[in-house]
Amino acid sequence: MEASSALGKTDEEFCNFMHRVTEVESIIKKLASSDRELQNIGNEEAKKYLAEQPILENIDEEKVALKITTNRTIVNQKALQSDGKSPNEMSQEAFMEEVSQDADKRYKDRLVRQEKMETFKKQAALSFRRGDYERALVLYNKAIEQVKDSVLLYNNRALTKIKLGLFEQAKSDLKNWALRLNEDCLKSWLLLAKTNFLSGNSGEYEECISQAKKRNPGDIQFIKGAILDYARKMED
Repeated sequence: MEASSALGKTDEEFCNFMHRVTEVESIIKKLASSDRELQNIGNEEAKKYLAEQPILENIDEEKVALKITTNRTIVNQKALQSDGKSPNEMSQEAFMEEVSQDADKRYKDRLVRQEKMETFKKQAALSFRRGDYERALVLYNKAIEQVKDSVLLYNNRALTKIKLGLFEQAKSDLKNWALRLNEDCLKSWLLLAKTNFLSGNSGEYEECISQAKKRNPGDIQFIKGAILDYARKMED
């Protein structure tokens, strides 16, 4: 199931990428055309393309929705003036440079966010091991601010919240985030089962165990071990 989902996502991303490539190629051909009218059309399409590339602004953790904002950055006027063109015209070289710079910037921004996330994650894990769960929670929050699509981060934050007795918040991390990112994740299902067990929701606990077994048939023994662990804690 996970592999199929990942493959579908990859196919969709590839199709979107190829669509953008085709769009860029079309604009470049118009900019390079000897037909003045086509050049003007290409110029307008180029400015529109560069001005309307969507960027992720924020993820609403309550509504689980991506808010898309439009990048209104004004096209570099110096680039527009290359080859003696007026500020309202764009050469194909200038257009390609803008596209390349935009992609490079987004890639570098992602690397910076990833690096910050790793730093916060390591600090959070260290605080968790020391039993400082409140600090661990603060640090996991900061890590998630940098990278919002990590199942591992939501699982770890949920476990931290369980330690703090914040069961409903832990459930939200698992149901609304971790399991939406990966509906088959065994750790997420077992953490959700544990949360329901500790909060006395036996029906939901049983459902989580059932889902864990159904989605991870190769890990039945491991799941049984987790169930025995819960049973021992109940006896204690």
